[in-house]
Amino acid sequence: MIGLTLLLFLSVFILFDLPLDVYIIAASIVLFISVIYWIIAFITFKKEMKLADELRENQALLKQLRNEHNDYRDEVESYFLLWVHQMKTPITAVKLLLEHPDDDMISLVRQEVLQIDNYTNLTLSYLKLMNTTTDMTFSQVKLDDLILPLLKKYSILFIHYHTKLHYEPIDDFVLTDARWSSIMVEQLLNNALKYARGGDIWITFDNREHQLDIRDNGVGISDTDLPKIFDRGFSGFNGRLNDKSSGLGLYITSTVGRRLNQPVTVKSNAGQGSTFTIHFKSPQSNLSFL
Repeated sequence: MIGLTLLLFLSVFILFDLPLDVYIIAASIVLFISVIYWIIAFITFKKEMKLADELRENQALLKQLRNEHNDYRDEVESYFLLWVHQMKTPITAVKLLLEHPDDDMISLVRQEVLQIDNYTNLTLSYLKLMNTTTDMTFSQVKLDDLILPLLKKYSILFIHYHTKLHYEPIDDFVLTDARWSSIMVEQLLNNALKYARGGDIWITFDNREHQLDIRDNGVGISDTDLPKIFDRGFSGFNGRLNDKSSGLGLYITSTVGRRLNQPVTVKSNAGQGSTFTIHFKSPQSNLSFL
């Protein structure tokens, strides 16, 4: 359009035999106005592109938040369906035991109540873990203070299943969150009791490597199940044989371990038992938390 305008001006100037200087001035004015127009148009275009990019980013973020919300809702719903199913078993057992109460039944009732308590605590821990803003407070913690209350809590299962405990007092300190580490130890202990009934459980601590081992000589874990035991909801072959396995205890343990920067590893052979290890940090360590 600018070219046609300048050509029209030139034709007029030629037809009317006007001075060329006047044409140059007119052409310069046209070009000057065009340059200003181009600059304004370019700035406007850049603003529109920026707004379009921001709109796309906001739409993508909104979609992501919506998907996360739907995933969270589905995850909570699926877990609570599982939780309700898991809770029905010990509650039904308690009701049946209380129909014909006697001294022998008291121990069985206590076991079922312990399972209810464990499932409830597992649910609360799971919900807290789903909240990424959950606080974790680190301090020097004596391992005996973590382990002894759990041994007392589960003593009824050791007695009932005739499982032998090998444990010496551990006076060493580690740097961790006491509450969450207690959850980790409890789930590993509960797991060992579940699959080493009538066997032996060893709890030992390597103060040089700052590693807490919970070892048993129970049924062990097959090579095919071993890579997946920390996946959410995975119970494996042993878990399918045990109707009280939710497949969440080891998932929570592993997730807490990552949050605390104290990973959990496992060594196991089918029919020979398993060793779960919590890799703590020493009280003098400089931690970079995840």
